[in-house]
Amino acid sequence: MINNRAEYQRMFEVEQKLWWYQILHEKVLYQIKRHFKKNKEITILDAACGTGGLLSFFQTNGYRQSIGFDYSQHAIEFSKERNLNVSFGDLKNVNAFREGQTFDVICCNDALYFLDDEEIINALKSFKKRLNTDGFILINIHAHEAFSGTHDVAVGSSRRFVLRDFAGYAKAAGLKIDNHTYWPFFLSLPIWLVRKWQRYQMRSGKIKNDDLHSDVSYPGNFINGILKTITDIENVFLPTAPFGSSLFLVLK
Repeated sequence: MINNRAEYQRMFEVEQKLWWYQILHEKVLYQIKRHFKKNKEITILDAACGTGGLLSFFQTNGYRQSIGFDYSQHAIEFSKERNLNVSFGDLKNVNAFREGQTFDVICCNDALYFLDDEEIINALKSFKKRLNTDGFILINIHAHEAFSGTHDVAVGSSRRFVLRDFAGYAKAAGLKIDNHTYWPFFLSLPIWLVRKWQRYQMRSGKIKNDDLHSDVSYPGNFINGILKTITDIENVFLPTAPFGSSLFLVLK
């Protein structure tokens, strides 16, 4: 995806209104408020920030000390359109980004799949090194191979993860998982059915690789509102879900 401007364009256009991004951003903000209460002077790094939707969300909510980096020039350009403090950075060499600067919160959403196991551990070690004493790391990553589909191919992902994977990475990096949940649990069945159908179409040749694109598209206000409401209800009644297409973690 790094060199696929069209995918970043899709992300840029819907990142502030699509239910999935809204839920993810709210999960991140909930953990920050839970830990730092009303303190909005904390420093936040969004590692592999994409087109800057989360950083923009931080700015809207008064967190002005938030910056980001990304490896893709396309992502950086879209972030600049939002007037965000974003520059080049590499998850394989986190220590080179603003060397010596530390942060209260480091976020890394849906990006570590670009790395192999050793590189993920090294990235987590680098995040740990860049944390302030009372800081923490927020990770979101796509989960369970059963949910793989055209989206994975379009964004350049060759695998999905489960909690056991990150338990091992965290231990190797000297971190612990303080909180976690799979999500969205209530929408797991329809997502699985859609992805299963996509895999069948890819196997049968009905979808060509040249025609593949991610699931990042806006379904319209009505459907988007329903999906957002369902997942909001899930967050209230099932804050730690056992299954879902994404895995959200708090590491300390």
